[in-house]
Amino acid sequence: MHDLDHSRVVPEARPVVEAAARVYLRHTEQWFLSLLIHGSALKGGFIPGCSDIDLQVYLRSEAFTIYGQLPLEICSAIQRDLARIDPHPFQYIQGYMLSPVPRSDYVGPIPGAYHMLIGQLPIPEASEADLQRSARKKLATIDERIAYYCRGLLEHGSGRLELRVRYICTDLWPMLYQLLTIQEQDGLRVWRLPKPAAIALLTPESQLAQTAHTFYQALHRYYPQETSVEDAIRVIEAGIAFFEEARVWWLERGEEKQS
Repeated sequence: MHDLDHSRVVPEARPVVEAAARVYLRHTEQWFLSLLIHGSALKGGFIPGCSDIDLQVYLRSEAFTIYGQLPLEICSAIQRDLARIDPHPFQYIQGYMLSPVPRSDYVGPIPGAYHMLIGQLPIPEASEADLQRSARKKLATIDERIAYYCRGLLEHGSGRLELRVRYICTDLWPMLYQLLTIQEQDGLRVWRLPKPAAIALLTPESQLAQTAHTFYQALHRYYPQETSVEDAIRVIEAGIAFFEEARVWWLERGEEKQS
């Protein structure tokens, strides 16, 4: 039985991390290399009912099919066991199975922003150059994000609005950190910060800072109940407002570099 190192995991996440890790280990032991955690369950600043638990499992290459995934029967068995775990106060458990031979465009774990629960990291960590390059690539997609979330408000039923709120979280927070990576020219430091500390790096009187604060507050109103349509719409509106301000910031920065 492997011993997990929970020393840096926030207390509220430890029971869930322990249970999920045991599931992944049990079904992948023959290929297992290591397991890490990152995100707010490690850094703190998680939003109850909204934040997820982010785990990465590294396995030997022979574990994966031609599709780059585990065999279907193993995925199904893992899901059956994960379904018995209550992720509260987090929204869900997110687990990635990764090969020690990463894709060419893959950015490795960021030093100080991840923690090895078991084993050693089998791939290179992210460098500052990796983070700067990834940030610029992400910021170039802002227009697509704005259009996507505006269009999403035209749909209804089967939890579509709730999904859009969740998706905008998974888009906006990385974009905030990527914007700050360029602003601060120190992504290795920025990505170690919890969300409130990251927001605090924005110029306090700027529209960027104000829209980021509004989005953060809107999430706290909407979660964990997820019952108010108006609160959900406010989250989407605040997120789009942040994307629009980030777009202005990005375009102005590009113009400054050309002048």
